[in-house]
Amino acid sequence: MRFSPYPWSEKDMIGGNAALDFVNTAADWASGDPEDRLGGPEGFGKWAEMAGLLYADDMKRLREEIAADPKAGEDAFETAIRLRAALWRIFNAVITDAEVDEDDLAFLDACKVRAANHCRLARDGDGFRRRCAEEAPALERALRLIVEAAEDFLLNGRLDRLHACGGDACEWLFVDTSKNGKRRWCDMATCGNDAKVKKFRKRNKKAA
Repeated sequence: MRFSPYPWSEKDMIGGNAALDFVNTAADWASGDPEDRLGGPEGFGKWAEMAGLLYADDMKRLREEIAADPKAGEDAFETAIRLRAALWRIFNAVITDAEVDEDDLAFLDACKVRAANHCRLARDGDGFRRRCAEEAPALERALRLIVEAAEDFLLNGRLDRLHACGGDACEWLFVDTSKNGKRRWCDMATCGNDAKVKKFRKRNKKAA
């Protein structure tokens, strides 16, 4: 897997679901050699902060955790990378109407169990909710939210509106909320515009 640094911003969170946005931290999946844009535990943390899964205090804690136990951070990051690949295969199977690999679903379930080990029941108003334990490492907090988002989308999301961007070497995933359900690009200002330019040049070349 290639690594290419990427300056994440809020405009990149186009998936409509945190799990889809997480898969989009890599590009060009279909090539068999996707381009990773996280690079390591801290890069994962920076993306998670931009995605609203972690906060400034979490990032401070993450750096302290990495300094204290680098291996634990690398292990969590490795799990995240494996989860990202499994999610891409699951979502791609949905898009292409193919069989979902049971091993990928099993790994997602294993990640759910891992996340649950870092959670506790807590009082919330008149009811209860599951929250990360105070001692849960920062990356585990982000992983838990990604796993929950993935499960929620698979169980309750508009799977019929899940698309992959048609841009060259992009393939970012998104939930199409357009009225006609025919959105093709992750962003018209980037991949959509690139496609228009290429189509224009091709047309002019034929006319020449």
